[in-house]
Amino acid sequence: MTRVKPSKLRRRLLVLTGLVLLLMAGMGVLTLSQLRSVSMSVDSLYKDRLLPLEQLRRVALTFNTEVPAIVGQLRDGRLSLPLARQQLDKSEQAARRSWNDYLQTYLVDAEKRLIQRAEPELQRSHAAIARLRLLLQQGRTDSLTPAFSSELRADAEALLATLGELSDVQLQIGRREAEDSEASFRHAVLWVTLMVALTTGLGLLLTWSVLQSHQEEQGAAEASQARLQRFYMALSQTNQLIVRNPESAQQLFEALCRICVETGHAKLAKVVLKIDGDQFERAACFGPIERLMPGAPKRWNAVAPHAQAALSSIAINTGLHAVSNRAIADGRLTDGNSVIPPGVEAMAAFPLRRQGEVVGALSLLAGELDFFDEAMLALLDEMAGDVSFALDNLDREQTLRDSLQKSQQERALFQLLFNASAVSAALVRLADGTLLEINEQLCRHYGYSRAELLGRRPGDLGVGMVEADRNRLYGAIRTEGRVRNMQIQLRGRDGSQRRLLISGDLIDYQGEPCALATAIDITELQQQQQNQQ
Repeated sequence: MTRVKPSKLRRRLLVLTGLVLLLMAGMGVLTLSQLRSVSMSVDSLYKDRLLPLEQLRRVALTFNTEVPAIVGQLRDGRLSLPLARQQLDKSEQAARRSWNDYLQTYLVDAEKRLIQRAEPELQRSHAAIARLRLLLQQGRTDSLTPAFSSELRADAEALLATLGELSDVQLQIGRREAEDSEASFRHAVLWVTLMVALTTGLGLLLTWSVLQSHQEEQGAAEASQARLQRFYMALSQTNQLIVRNPESAQQLFEALCRICVETGHAKLAKVVLKIDGDQFERAACFGPIERLMPGAPKRWNAVAPHAQAALSSIAINTGLHAVSNRAIADGRLTDGNSVIPPGVEAMAAFPLRRQGEVVGALSLLAGELDFFDEAMLALLDEMAGDVSFALDNLDREQTLRDSLQKSQQERALFQLLFNASAVSAALVRLADGTLLEINEQLCRHYGYSRAELLGRRPGDLGVGMVEADRNRLYGAIRTEGRVRNMQIQLRGRDGSQRRLLISGDLIDYQGEPCALATAIDITELQQQQQNQQ
């Protein structure tokens, strides 16, 4: 056997070492390149796909929710004109800014075509806001009718449909970019594997370690991105639920839990409310709670060990979200006061507010470690904020319904007393003398039915006060605000003349000056007095 000279052996070792180092350097460069590609892909996906989704949502929220809400609040008298103009300007500026920011992102051909279609639709929507702003500047709140609100929504309907298509494009392109990134990664893995085969055991071990680390990072990034996309869908569905105006808070809670599980892929979602000051109650839940938490009580005391250790209690008491991405290792949850359900790796709770006060929390249980990253927490905080906004809307609508019911009851009572009165009574608009309300006693004096008299002037029917008495009565009410025991002469349908003693007050009815008057017939009394004389 030929002996290798030391110089050749040394040379071969140097070549082999250099080759190993070169291959390792090549693997390192290739691996770093792929990591950079993945990082850039994730960054591009966020800047050019996910961020535009939020910008498009902001534009849609302005025209579909905020502007109609301003009109509704103005119409109901719950918002002053200066504040309404301020909110309107703020919402429109936010929509313009979001749209301009979206136009600065990377746009594909499909987006450009949709943008060309959206631009005139957007101009129409801004024109509708301009009409609304002009009405506010002129103080014409009486023009803000339900029909006007419907017109605003109709102007924005085509724009909202186009924005929805743009959002779908973002999701489709984002999914395709993620698939392309995964395909590129698999191709790189193949080359790395071939290069590893040519290296020594040290090179193989080092390459395998780097590759394994890279795969874990890539898998974690893709899983995090997938979770974020799923919860963006959950946020979108939650906003759609809020726009549809749920009938009750219970319906809102139940739908919220279902959306978080079905769309967001949490194992279990529940809404916990604090009631009576020292009690917690599970108001809604979706998911296999009997399997994960068998025998879990529906209501418990706030001072119970379980309540003090639960994340929902922490969120309610602090007003901040509480999160544990590694629940089994979390000392707060494993100190004997709380039980971690099997298969649950991460937990979080987000406070829900009503009229500014924390009233409960949305609690989510997930089966993956590190499920709730920073982006996810920000998204879920926004979802909880939207739900709190919906709860405030429910309260406002209930208050409005209660006020309307009370007003109807009071009107019914007034109508009953008004018609049951033994004296003649009428409500007259001072501007033109039109009868807005009249009781049966006065109808008998006039000789016409209530239906024939309402909305008309008695003089047009040839009945009522003589002109001199009418001018004297209305003039006194306008100048002095009231009249007491004024004698007038009243003409009936049959031509009979009666003498009445009338009293009246100036009132504001539906924004117009009116006279509410009552009268006593003194015709027979005067005749008796004349006969006695």
